[in-house]
Amino acid sequence: DDQVGRILRFLDDTGQRQNTLVIFMTDHGEMLGDHGIYLKGPYLYDCAVRVPLILSWSGHFQAGLRSDALVELVDLVPTLLEALGMPIPKRVQGRSLLKICTGEADPHQHKDFVYAEDYNAITGHKWCSPRPYVTMIRTRTHKLSVVHGMELGELYDLEKDPDEFENLWNSPSHQDVKWQLMKRCFDASVFAMEPLPERVAGW
Repeated sequence: DDQVGRILRFLDDTGQRQNTLVIFMTDHGEMLGDHGIYLKGPYLYDCAVRVPLILSWSGHFQAGLRSDALVELVDLVPTLLEALGMPIPKRVQGRSLLKICTGEADPHQHKDFVYAEDYNAITGHKWCSPRPYVTMIRTRTHKLSVVHGMELGELYDLEKDPDEFENLWNSPSHQDVKWQLMKRCFDASVFAMEPLPERVAGW
């Protein structure tokens, strides 16, 4: 915090604050003993993947605005492009947060879900070889993690179980929700790939 403060004071002292968009973020959280785990995982619990994101642009963004919208780091690129008045290429993933930051859009609505991948995961609190590939989709109400190549996964009802203790993956009464989220997770995996150039011919 002290070092961030030094940067902000420098911007103020040099008259650059009004013309500088400051972004405070991180790539992951820390387990800090949650689920009996320390360090950063690699798990996809909220304490590891739900991290703070602070955007500040004096004179442009609404001060003190708080948002609980579902956002992803890929949303930063279109946000910066729009803030600069530049076009957002079709191949850019993510959705701009600019209108939320300026107070022109609902700060609690942005996306229906967020998606994450882990190429080096731990399964069942044990290191596996080869390391499994895990994809995750999270909505406001549920989180699904799929361990690819293995008959394993996690499903949590975040309204009833926000701390993610009761895995409903094998629950008979939650199979419809699981398969609905599985399809959305598969779609998200496909759309997360680098898109090909636009077709310019009919073949």
